[in-house]
Amino acid sequence: MTKEHVLPRWTFENCTKKFFVTDINGSEQTYNKTTIPVCADCNNNLLGNIEKYIISLLDNTDLSITFYSQEQIQNIIRWLEIIEYKFQLLEIRRKFIKSKSSEYIRYLRDIPVSIMRANINYSPHKAVSQIRLAQKRVTTKSKDNNENSLVIFKTKNESFYFFHHLNDFIFLELPKFGVAFFYFYSREFENNEFAKDEAMKIVKSMYES
Repeated sequence: MTKEHVLPRWTFENCTKKFFVTDINGSEQTYNKTTIPVCADCNNNLLGNIEKYIISLLDNTDLSITFYSQEQIQNIIRWLEIIEYKFQLLEIRRKFIKSKSSEYIRYLRDIPVSIMRANINYSPHKAVSQIRLAQKRVTTKSKDNNENSLVIFKTKNESFYFFHHLNDFIFLELPKFGVAFFYFYSREFENNEFAKDEAMKIVKSMYES
């Protein structure tokens, strides 16, 4: 088994100090230490090849001149769905720890945070079903129904920015490539403009907070 970063290191430019805050207990966790166990073959070959493809795609596409093809858009979607799947696996493994703003609750120490999320019930079975749903998304061959759920922005921001809500959406801003992605995991839209409007509302609220 090897350690697979939930967010690829190149997305946050290998910075060991960048972190996110968990919803459950407000604790900070660096991206660099956010990993899940993966077999060496899957990590080095399957996931490694996908990462190389995405990096090459971002490196060789100037959005001021051209745009991604339909096939490329579907592959970006699959890549973002893989990240969601990895976060689902992370949550089922991660234990509740002390929050800075509250006392340590001993009897919660061995309970996965995935069954403590507010947006689902507390059933372990329900938590596992969410993982299976995320896996099904990745393995679904055609992404035709999901293309309008991906919003692609050009960005001039100089800093990496990311937020994510399990089984709902992901926002990933990659300043090195001048691009940002917002993808709705569970929603389909009649056209991309509707998705863009919804995405901008969420992005604005997150930046303001």
